[in-house]
Parts: sequence; C-alpha cells; structure tokens
Amino acid sequence: MKPELIQEETINELALSIANFPKTELELHNDRCPSGTVPILRSRKEDLIHAKYLSKRIKVYQTNNYPLAPMSHHHVSNHSFYFIILYFVSVQPSTEGKIYYGGKALINTQNPIVQKDQFSTGQIWIQNGPVEEINSIEFGWAVYPLLSKDNRTRLFGYWTGDGYKQTGCFNMLCSGFVQVHPKISLGSGFFEKSVYGGMQYVLTTMVYRDPQSGNWWLTSCDSSNQLVGYWPNELFTHLANNASVVRYGGVAGAEPNRPTPPMGNGHFPNKDYRKACYISNMKVLDDKGSPLNLNQSEVRVKQDTIRKCYDVKFNGFLDKFFELQMMFGGPGGMCP
Repeated sequence: MKPELIQEETINELALSIANFPKTELELHNDRCPSGTVPILRSRKEDLIHAKYLSKRIKVYQTNNYPLAPMSHHHVSNHSFYFIILYFVSVQPSTEGKIYYGGKALINTQNPIVQKDQFSTGQIWIQNGPVEEINSIEFGWAVYPLLSKDNRTRLFGYWTGDGYKQTGCFNMLCSGFVQVHPKISLGSGFFEKSVYGGMQYVLTTMVYRDPQSGNWWLTSCDSSNQLVGYWPNELFTHLANNASVVRYGGVAGAEPNRPTPPMGNGHFPNKDYRKACYISNMKVLDDKGSPLNLNQSEVRVKQDTIRKCYDVKFNGFLDKFFELQMMFGGPGGMCP
C-alpha cells in the first residue's frame, strides 16, 4: 500500500542541530505493533454515539466561497443541542486558478487549557469544491476532551466528501482513513509540550496526493519521514484530482454562551517564537510531489474574531531555518 511517490526529507538538517530548535516526539506507546499489523482504537458504544454527535456539530462557514468547517464559525442546526461557537485564524495562498497537491509545515505544538465543552487546534486544511459539496482533509494537533476523553494534545485528522453532510469523521471513528504505521496513529498523544519562553516542540507533518493511486497520504516529514496512513481517493469527488485551497492556522470553539478556550499557547503573536504559537516552513506541493514556497505577495490573512480574543500575524520569510512563518493565538473568553 505504499505510495508510488515517497517524499524525500526537505527540512533543513542544520536547523535540527540548533540548541532549543523545536523537536517533536509523537508515539502511541513504547512498543511497536508486530510486523504487518497496526494499532486500532477499541471503539465502545459511547464512542460511536459521540462520533455521530460530533459530526452533527459541524457547520459550514463560508468565506470567499471556501468553508473552513468542521472547525468553523457559529451556525445553528435544527437542533440547538448541536449548536457550537467556533472561531478561526489562518493564512492561505491565493486560490484563484491555483492547483495544489498537498501541504506541509512545522506546527508548533501547544497544550492550551481546554474545558470539556471546548476545543482548540493548530492545523492545516486541504480543500476543493463548492461550499455545498466541499471536499476537505484537515490535520494537525487538537486538544478536544469530548473527542479524546482527556486534555492532552493529540494528532488529529478529519475528512468529508460532501460538505460535511453525510460523509466524514474525526480520526478513525468511521470508515475512511487507512492506518499503515505500526506505532503512530490518528489520536496519538504528544509526550512533550512546548514551554513558554523555553523549549519548543513541533509537529512536522504533511498530506500529499500520490500521483499513481490518487490517495492522500499523511506522513511525518521529520528525518524519519514515516508514512502514517492515507485517505483513499474514492472518498472524494473534487479532491480526487487536486486541491484548490490550502490553509494554515488555528481554531477554538465552545458551547453557546460559554467562554471560548485559549488558542495556541494562549498568548498573542509577538516577535519571540518561544512565546507564541507558530507555524513555519509552510509549503504547498506540486503534481510531482515537490514542495514549493508560498508566494508572499499572494498570502491572505483570514480572521473570524476580534483581536482581544485571538490574533494572527504572517511574518513572511524569517530565515533559512524557519522560512515562511506565521504566529497565532490568544486567551479567548466571551468573544462576540
């Protein structure tokens, strides 16, 4: 099941030798599964109920004809039980006439304090199609107690093939994502978390479309370059060939009339990468799987909240280690 095209390591190796440069450690447990097997979460009845509930909370937020759901804005379904308020901040390259085959970045991993009725993420969106039938793959880290039953930062993935109507789910709570790695899986927790003003850790990951099979592969793009799994091409219509939108950013959400949680590390963007959540080395992939830098002049900053709650800043090209970088986050609260 390996992809025809296996990505080569592209992270600057020199950067990994710098003291306090972000490092990542993402593993399910201390032991690998036996050869030829993969870790599978044992699903209970309540997990399946929660999976259905989570899918019903998803609503589409339209911005310039492209939605960011499931981590999106405040919309109400026919059942108020499924109402949730969500805010996002992100940056994206211009989408007019553009075609992409994946996205990658170093996402600074944080562990914001999140209550059971809240969630917070740092993530990448890969999408295509009109709003009402959008195809979307979303991945990154999330603190989501209702999903994971704890307050740890965990790797997450999400997909939909019909505008969040009938298809799609988080992680492996429905048929879709195919797990191949014997140790790393969607839902895996991070052993280390970034320290304000101190050591920083990153999630080095990407999703790209294999040109032979058309499957969208999730890989770790650190020195190990490990294949985690893939979303089969058959799940999608508009994403079957390529993507038209790639976004990088964060989302925070909560139940109505409740404070929203911190985004990132809870601090606003500033000049010190050790004191704010960031995404660096942002790239898109072409049809040959080669990573390309974003055109800085075409990058658009998008924000769906007032700045006293959350903010986002695109710093552009910083240096040869961080390359293109953005910062995002904030304390949250009672946000209008």
